[in-house]
Amino acid sequence: MKKILKIFLILFFVVLILIVIPSIIFLINANAFREAKDIIPEVCEEIEIPQGSAEDIQIDRENRLALLSVMDRRSTVEGKKVQGTILGIKLDGDEQKPIRILSGHPEDFRPHGLSLFTSDQGVQSLFVINHSTLNGERIELFERNVNENLFSHVRTFQSEQFIKLNDLVAVSPEKFYVVNDTGAENTFERALEMMLSVGMSALVYFDGDSFISPLKDLKSSAGINISLDQDKLYIGESLGKSIRIYGLNNDLSLGILQDTIDLNGGVDNIDVDEENNIWVANHINSISLIKHFINKEEYAPTQIQRVTINDSQNIIKTFFENDGSLISAGSVGVYDKNSLLIGSITEKKILKCTLTFYY
Repeated sequence: MKKILKIFLILFFVVLILIVIPSIIFLINANAFREAKDIIPEVCEEIEIPQGSAEDIQIDRENRLALLSVMDRRSTVEGKKVQGTILGIKLDGDEQKPIRILSGHPEDFRPHGLSLFTSDQGVQSLFVINHSTLNGERIELFERNVNENLFSHVRTFQSEQFIKLNDLVAVSPEKFYVVNDTGAENTFERALEMMLSVGMSALVYFDGDSFISPLKDLKSSAGINISLDQDKLYIGESLGKSIRIYGLNNDLSLGILQDTIDLNGGVDNIDVDEENNIWVANHINSISLIKHFINKEEYAPTQIQRVTINDSQNIIKTFFENDGSLISAGSVGVYDKNSLLIGSITEKKILKCTLTFYY
């Protein structure tokens, strides 16, 4: 009898250590019991995107356009093979429907994160992550010269360090940083990432000649951006629920860690406005997000916050939070002239909200 009891206790503690405790940690980290508040600007209008959802949005302030990474991602969740594109929406005037901005794109184009760099001469370089089912993880470079209306494809980047790319930021016409949202090489490592938030994702830097990985401990990164004066790099951690701030050296290589901003949600895309404020989309309940992926009738909360960097204290303010009934699985929020544009992983629309009290 004692022997049976001993075996039972051993099995009980094994199950507790291997299953119960990691599950509790996962639920806590995922904010499984978090309910969304209702923080909504008075005026929000929907802009329909029939072609798909805008997972990422980049503001082209020179040409007054919002650039959208568009694909029918709901269909990809359902296992369907789809293609995507990059579309534009005019920021001024009454014309709100998406317009074509690419002259063409590579075969099997499935866009994700995107980043625009405009040179002093006005030449624009648009870098786009492409999850090609035929050719693997790639980054496509499109260019548009002064007085041209459309971007043309000029180059493709590939590297063994591209594991599962999510977002990128261009720091010059030929240099960029890109983040992976996983670094796991097997099921066990993926479980460590998801259940215990072990950091395995890599930051990859292309210096114009070669690829290097200056960081390999990110807790699933889905957002990255750079300060206006290009002296700070902002790296989001979805599972870490934080934004790391690194200094950049004069040659734009990675410097030292300067600060970490803790947030209460899975950090997605990061934008920087004209006042050098950070705008970030957070998934504040990852369990609801998973349920939304499985069943489109389930809502997934959307939260958009602004982070103002101060020497004494970082100020975090929520400008939009909703249970997902207005827009589910919000993945990006970009600010331009009192307007907040919100894109989603799955919804075939963006929200355009007027922020009357910006400060």
